[in-house]
Amino acid sequence: METLSYKCINCGGPLQYDASKLKFYCEYCRSEFTEEVLQQHFGNLEEKLDEERESEEQSEEDQLYGAALFTCQSCGAEVIAETDNTAATFCVYCHNPVVLTNRLKGEFKPDRVIPFKISEEDAKKRFREFCKKKWFLPKDFGSSAQLDMMKGVYYPYWLVDSHRDGGISATAEKVRRWTEGDYEYKETKIYKVRRAGVINFTKFPQSALSEDNSKNILKYVNPYDDEELKPFTMAYLSGFLAEKRDLERNQVQSEVDKALAEYAKKIYRDTVEGYDSVTIDSFDINTIDEHWNYALMPVWMMTFKYRDKMYMYAMNGQTGKNFGALPLDKGKLALFGIGVFILLSVIAFFLMGG
Repeated sequence: METLSYKCINCGGPLQYDASKLKFYCEYCRSEFTEEVLQQHFGNLEEKLDEERESEEQSEEDQLYGAALFTCQSCGAEVIAETDNTAATFCVYCHNPVVLTNRLKGEFKPDRVIPFKISEEDAKKRFREFCKKKWFLPKDFGSSAQLDMMKGVYYPYWLVDSHRDGGISATAEKVRRWTEGDYEYKETKIYKVRRAGVINFTKFPQSALSEDNSKNILKYVNPYDDEELKPFTMAYLSGFLAEKRDLERNQVQSEVDKALAEYAKKIYRDTVEGYDSVTIDSFDINTIDEHWNYALMPVWMMTFKYRDKMYMYAMNGQTGKNFGALPLDKGKLALFGIGVFILLSVIAFFLMGG
């Protein structure tokens, strides 16, 4: 399987993307380059690779029990890709970043990408701060060895631009109460309300990865600022891991339709104001036009095992929004419970007069 590796213009060392500076850097000679400089020097490497392999098919020799082999351009070693969806990784021998180009060409080439904005150092700092807020973490948790397991990963998303037309019919009530003498009066006015219109959804994100654990946790680090979407270039993957999509549009269309219908219903409902109660009687929505883009989004991800149980932590690589389930130290929790019990017992003793 062919690979792509961006080399330093000055010394030939491997280049990685620096999220804190939004530039590409060489860890050997410390040179830094912008994307524009790389494009001017190398040209569009992805287009050249596509032209060279337009009629090629991946050979059976490149497969090993369902896993793909690739050759590192830095040291020449043959390495097995981690999963069928892996699109960017590191050589385990020389640790240089490698992009598996065959998995990102043709229909699988992303249209857009949001580059990492939070550096690895900043991501680890934020994780430590996240841990400080958790009182019952084990003492050995959050060590340097633990933090070394944090990886920057680009995850695949479908971005949906949908032009939809619909509306709601509802029953609304206005209630007026007043008192005259010894009598209290109540007047209820009932109205039939209709709200309709065209709604344009832009860049609605839908995960394009079927792995349940990753898919479930990723929804908690959304949303992304889509104003920072850039045209895709493989250079942004250098130094990070990346996953290739394994869910096509037809496999997630129903999820997208359901989500957009719920948003549309809420939008129509929120326009019905000035009533004491509103009950939606019917709702309809139709798709006028729809366009899908394939994009990669940055996530700092850490999966770890503690006392035979797996935990997962994720952070949005652009905004820093994080989510994770962390282990509890049962000893600390028990001591806290005993302390609370003693404190409540002392307070109760004094309240009862000692």
